[in-house]
Amino acid sequence: MTFDWAPPQIGSPGPDSPARAPQTQPYRSDTVIDGWATAGFEVRAASVRGPGHRASGVPRQDDFALATAAGSVIAVVADGVSNAPLSHLGATMVCRTVVDYLLRADADAAVDWPDLLRCAGWALVEYAGRQLGEPDPQRAEALLASTVVVALVRPDDAGRAVAQLVRVGDSAAWRLRDGTWEPLFAALSDPQDELLPDGVAALPRVPAEVHPVQVTIAEGDVLVLATDGFAEPLGDGAGDLGRLFGDGLATPPPMTRLAWMLDFAGGSSDDDRTVLAVWPVPPGRP
Repeated sequence: MTFDWAPPQIGSPGPDSPARAPQTQPYRSDTVIDGWATAGFEVRAASVRGPGHRASGVPRQDDFALATAAGSVIAVVADGVSNAPLSHLGATMVCRTVVDYLLRADADAAVDWPDLLRCAGWALVEYAGRQLGEPDPQRAEALLASTVVVALVRPDDAGRAVAQLVRVGDSAAWRLRDGTWEPLFAALSDPQDELLPDGVAALPRVPAEVHPVQVTIAEGDVLVLATDGFAEPLGDGAGDLGRLFGDGLATPPPMTRLAWMLDFAGGSSDDDRTVLAVWPVPPGRP
C-alpha cells in the first residue's frame, strides 16, 4: 500500500524552497504533535514550522500546551513575535507558565485572568533578567515577546462543556459547528499603548482591560485554538482550508493526520501554524 506524504495543496503553489535546519539554541523540533482523552474530553494538537521559516532556517516560533486537572482541560497556544529573536523561547515559557498557574488554581474558584496574564508576562521579564542578563523589561519585550490564547474547558451537568477563553495578540479561537467556523473573539482594536512597534499586541505587555469570553461546546462541536499562521489563510472558513479542517476535525483525527493537514502548501501564508482542538465526550461514551 502506498501513501502520499505530500501535504495538502491550498490555492496556488508557492515557491518550492528546500528546508534548512533551524539555526537556534537550544534545539527546537520542526513539528510537535500531541493528543489524548479523558473521561470528558478528547484533544489533539500540532505545531508545524512554516515554509518561510523552513527556507530561512528560522526556528518554529509557535508552541502549545495541554493539561488536565479536576476533569477540566487546559489549552494554551502561543506565537512568538517574528521580530523578537528569542520569541520561540518566549512562546514556550508563556505556555508553561499559564499551565502551571491554572494547575495551582482552585478548581471551584473563578480564574483571575488579568493576574494569569501578568504572571505569564512577568515570566518573560524574569527569564530575560536571570538567564540573559537583560533586566530591563523593554529588553525582555524586544527579545521574547509572544502572543497567547488560553482556554479552560470544564464539563457541565448536561454532558456539554463550558469554555472560558482569554487572549493577548492575534492568536484566535473558534467554535466549529457543522463545518461552520464561529470566531470567539471580536476583531482586534489597536490601542497604541498595548502594541509593539511592529503593531502586534503581545506579552509581556498586558492589555489595560482583559475581556474573557465564555462559550458552550455541545456534543458535535469542536473548540479550536490557533496561531495567525493558520487563522489568516483560514479567513471566514468558507475556502478550501476551512473545508479541509472542517471535515478533518469533525471527529478526533489521528495525531499524525492533523500535522499532515497543517503542513498545507500553497496560498499566501508561510508562517508557522499551530492548531489545538478539544471535543467534549458525553458521559457514558467509551
